Amino acid sequence: MIQKIIIILFLITSVFSCNTRERKGIGNGFIISCSIKKNNLNTKKAFLKKQEFGNLITIDSTTITNKGFQFKGKINSPSIYGIYIEDIDGVIGLFMENTQINVEVNIDNLEQSKITGSKANDDYLEFIRNSNEIISKMNVYFPEFQKARAENNIEKLEEINSKMKEINNENTNYILKYAKNNPDSYISAVALNSILSIPTVPKDTIRNIYNNFSDYVKKGD
Repeated sequence: MIQKIIIILFLITSVFSCNTRERKGIGNGFIISCSIKKNNLNTKKAFLKKQEFGNLITIDSTTITNKGFQFKGKINSPSIYGIYIEDIDGVIGLFMENTQINVEVNIDNLEQSKITGSKANDDYLEFIRNSNEIISKMNVYFPEFQKARAENNIEKLEEINSKMKEINNENTNYILKYAKNNPDSYISAVALNSILSIPTVPKDTIRNIYNNFSDYVKKGD
């Protein structure tokens, strides 16, 4: 699921509880160890990529050997990265930090790969799940919307549009509350950035929340 969100966040550019353990890990760098059950991918290439200024940049690449591969490096702050595998559709997305991260690669569905070792990624997924639970409330209205549009029922369309706006507002309020209550979290910074273009969100509100972020988060923002 996170991979779908990654694409969205790359476009709109959303770590809950980036705590002392994370800060200590910053000096040590990261190690991403990926294991694959199938042998037929040996000699294929794997890529670690990140979205920068609208472009997907390759940060590192390696060759798959002995049913696995590894990336090593150091980042200045936790951020969203994607792991791509040659000739395999999809992406393994993760909110990465400087720590040991293990990935059990699901070749049949990269999005279902199991990621462990990164608290930042675990908390990011929790944030995304909560947001998706709110947004998913719109699903019930899509058939009604299509029917009303086909019938050119303006009154019904306006009614559905109003309900969808309420759901969007609920999600926006969730993001604002999250960012406000987690000033030491990189997820808060990314989440806040995702709603900057929403005209109904007061700029003063965004500014006040940002000003309350810890220096740790601001330096990496």
